[in-house]
Amino acid sequence: MTQNNKTWIFVERSKEPLQITVSTDSLEKEIILKPRNSFAFWSNIVFNYGIGMLVDKNNPKRYTYPKNVYVNSSDTFPRIFRTPVKNIYNKGDFFVNLSIPHVNAFLLKPEAESYKANAGFWGVAVGMDYYYSPKHFINASAFGIMDIFIPFPAPVTYAGEHEFMSSMYVAASHNHQIKNFTIGYGLSYSRNSWDLRNYGRLDPPEPSRDPVKKAHNAWGFVLPVSYKFYEQLGVGLTYRPTFFRPALTQKFAYEHTISLDVSFRFKLSKTRKNS
Repeated sequence: MTQNNKTWIFVERSKEPLQITVSTDSLEKEIILKPRNSFAFWSNIVFNYGIGMLVDKNNPKRYTYPKNVYVNSSDTFPRIFRTPVKNIYNKGDFFVNLSIPHVNAFLLKPEAESYKANAGFWGVAVGMDYYYSPKHFINASAFGIMDIFIPFPAPVTYAGEHEFMSSMYVAASHNHQIKNFTIGYGLSYSRNSWDLRNYGRLDPPEPSRDPVKKAHNAWGFVLPVSYKFYEQLGVGLTYRPTFFRPALTQKFAYEHTISLDVSFRFKLSKTRKNS
């Protein structure tokens, strides 16, 4: 039984291919759906560094089948959509995003200093998406990014002179949904920090100068690009150039951060269409 040419089926998960027979008055097709590792299985990499993947290795629940399958009588093979396609997003759809900007590159111009550049790991971000049409949405987000030099949590010991960079910023962007991709543009307001520290451990060489920390606020743009593997899971690249520092003597200077992130998105509400 179908409704509006759609039907929903529930099956047990397995590592074996799933065979389905589709029948109409003029058509009967056998389609085979191959299993793949589920979103929950891959999320073990982020939440427990892959340990859960070993636990779930032989569990059939590690597998899932394509969520959206389109069958047309003129198609030799069924079309499979990993993420929602046209009309799946409606005006009023609302999502919350949680993301980890794991790789971050900085180019900063502290007051009375030369340009400072560095790259490192770790950060956190939270945001909201509001769809005002099926293919367009507004995003508002808050970010905190750093340049820690190791990509995984571990005790760190510094010796000698080290520079640290970080940024906290809020951004609002207008975004276009193009199949699995989203492309956006908008404005950002940030607090950029540069910190020079001296550590006396392990008999380091004489520091070149006294420790100093400088921070400033800056206005600029934000240009996010992302790709969704699943409805809940995606990767993105955010380029954030800034130009105007209202509190500094040199008010106009180019700076930027570039972040590579893993994001998780959860639907909160949906505006229902009247039938």
